[in-house]
Amino acid sequence: MRAVAIASDRSLEVVDIDRPVPGPGEVLLDVSFCGICGSDLHMLQMPAEMIPAGHVLGHEFTGVIAALGPSVGQWDVGERVAVVPMVPCGACYACRIGRPNLCENGIDRGPGIGRQGAYAESVTVPVGMLRRLPPAISDADGALIEPLAVAIRAISQSGATPQEPVCVLGAGPIGLLTVAGLRARGFGRIAVVEPVAGRRAAAERLGARTATPEEAVASVPPLLGDEPPTTVIDSTGHPSGAPLAIELLPAAGRLTIVGLPRDPVPLSLDWVAVKEIVIRGSLTYTDRDFAEAMEHIAAGRIPCGQVATTKAPLEHAPRWFADLSSGATQQVKVLLSPRPGGPSFAGA
Repeated sequence: MRAVAIASDRSLEVVDIDRPVPGPGEVLLDVSFCGICGSDLHMLQMPAEMIPAGHVLGHEFTGVIAALGPSVGQWDVGERVAVVPMVPCGACYACRIGRPNLCENGIDRGPGIGRQGAYAESVTVPVGMLRRLPPAISDADGALIEPLAVAIRAISQSGATPQEPVCVLGAGPIGLLTVAGLRARGFGRIAVVEPVAGRRAAAERLGARTATPEEAVASVPPLLGDEPPTTVIDSTGHPSGAPLAIELLPAAGRLTIVGLPRDPVPLSLDWVAVKEIVIRGSLTYTDRDFAEAMEHIAAGRIPCGQVATTKAPLEHAPRWFADLSSGATQQVKVLLSPRPGGPSFAGA
């Protein structure tokens, strides 16, 4: 079967590999759509000791059950599913204190992370990762459930209520899905800070008002009804994000960090103390977050067509990885499919 794997030179290549066979407690899925995630871009840049050549990425996906392994339970061939790409171990400290999203071992069996992923025609996953797709959710829209759950988790972690003004830093996929999640929850005053004009326009189409980083300190309060944001959600993954958030926040403001900076962050802790800023992290999501994301999409509260800006054949993965890594992309979320068809596919 066709798959897109990491080559020895850390590029991506289309390869022919054996179709996997589901083991006990596993199912074989024929992949419908799989999104390109920022973490996939980062993993491609990791050394081979961490992510070896031959590894198949891809964890934001939908599929159809093609075969059942032994001891699977109440599932049938032909069912449409979304996938939660981690299974908490139930035994580590995080699991024992009721924080399964922080499980030390949860991603070890995750497709695209600890095992071969969904940039392929088919993939096997543990049955505990499956979630049935309701008829109201298309295969393509279902591939947005996983990243939307990340955004829902960040909103929940922030503690913000719909009456409050909120600022989102960054209008990449998670930032825009955070805006969409806020709107779905009934938030009305949302500002987005983003340097790229095309992504600012995407945030405005979702109902946010926008500013560039250079004008943010002066412009964000007027965008929010002449009030500072009581909550800032930083989705940038850039060292400049948290310092800007601290500057934007008023006394007793809250900062939630969902983007993971790879470089050190210069942060003035004196302002954190003087303002009594609350800083919280947000990592992946819980089953409740995933279920809420699915519910919002099923109810039509998420404009998925504005987020999934390109659907492309699986073989075009190298092109879209290069585009998304360029720093000049006009894309929000690219979905790959091993079964392309119709005019919605780029280059099909």
